[in-house]
Amino acid sequence: MAEKASLARVVTFPRNKRLGEKSRKAGLNRNREGSVRKINGKVYVDFMYLDERVRESSGLVWNEKNAKTVREQLDKIIVAIKSATFRFAEVFPESKNRDHFTAKEREVYRLKETPEQVGCKGYFDNWIDLVKGSKRVTGRTLLGYKRYMELYLSPFFGKMTFADFNASTFEKFVAWARQQRYREKEISGNTINKCFTILKMICKSASIEYGWGSSYNAFFGFKKLPEDDPYEDIFPFSVEEQQQLIDHLPDHWKPYFRFAFYAGLRPGEQIAIRSEDIDWKQGLLNIRRAMTLDEDGKKVVGTTKNRYSRRTIKLIPIMLNALKEQKQIHDRFMSEYFFCTTSGAQVNVSNLRNRVWIPALKNAGLQFREMKQTRHTFATIALSCGESPLWIASVMGHRDSGMIIKVYSKYIANARGAEDGGFLNNTLQGGKGSNG
Repeated sequence: MAEKASLARVVTFPRNKRLGEKSRKAGLNRNREGSVRKINGKVYVDFMYLDERVRESSGLVWNEKNAKTVREQLDKIIVAIKSATFRFAEVFPESKNRDHFTAKEREVYRLKETPEQVGCKGYFDNWIDLVKGSKRVTGRTLLGYKRYMELYLSPFFGKMTFADFNASTFEKFVAWARQQRYREKEISGNTINKCFTILKMICKSASIEYGWGSSYNAFFGFKKLPEDDPYEDIFPFSVEEQQQLIDHLPDHWKPYFRFAFYAGLRPGEQIAIRSEDIDWKQGLLNIRRAMTLDEDGKKVVGTTKNRYSRRTIKLIPIMLNALKEQKQIHDRFMSEYFFCTTSGAQVNVSNLRNRVWIPALKNAGLQFREMKQTRHTFATIALSCGESPLWIASVMGHRDSGMIIKVYSKYIANARGAEDGGFLNNTLQGGKGSNG
């Protein structure tokens, strides 16, 4: 063992040429992860994050004090990275790589975006697509959402994030909205409140999607605007005024407006009636569809306003007589829809209003009223005749009698309580409303 040991010798290894040189990890970076470096006279940090090299300026001029301060900050960054609590945008908000790393953090850590990170305009557009894809609303409702979005919500809130939503911001929106004009008119409190109704739905959707929970309450402390009563403009026709108007209508349109006054249908429902919807033997009218608008504002045949509007009406004599008159016109044209134009085409409510309704009012010397007053007229006269609110609601397509009583009760003249339309029929028959 000793003899062998005497044969041992020291082997000299080649000296590392860089050993005597200044190490790159010398000084404040020695034995630490990441580096603080001097680049163009500024203090930079250089480290690895999510398998990518990060080189960012601290914004500080290079000197010993600043370098030491940044080194301490970098050490904290490294600790945060290892504990998965580091968020790039919080430390480097002005970096051009902020959005890149924010997106990567969401993917790697499965993070949800915060209200500060969700832009309104992009989410508004996505929400509209979501509502459209769900098919939970009609095309007309979707069209309304789009119009409120285009006219009011996107112009004001488009450049904001959801973190900007609060009572103060909403009050500023109200002030801004009051200055807007739609069809040369100031928008009403009702319209502004509809904007907030849509905005609340959007906020709720975003809160659920991003998991903000109850901590996100953008509408805290905000109260909606007082609204005008949508039924304040009820201006019904008397029986005599009905006859006066009908006398000044072209013969082709007399049955149309008689039935509008006698049945109280919505215009979209009336012009969508087909001949097969009428059961002449049983004296029944089935309301199953309505003319409406799609999401692009084009006229289409769609469903009724709601499921209560899909109804079967037991026709009283004056209603049936008006339909019999119209049947002669329909059979002459063999039109697709039971009520048609003078050429047999589908009725356009706007054209009917401008070309027939308004001229007839003027010629009859009657005060201007919208065509929807035919529906209000049916309700008010029926109530004045003592007809049951339940019967009136069923004819008009309301869920129950609550709205009928609330809206039209002031027009009740007596309470004889008929339940079959008999008083209404006798009143109108006595006024010669069923004949031309």
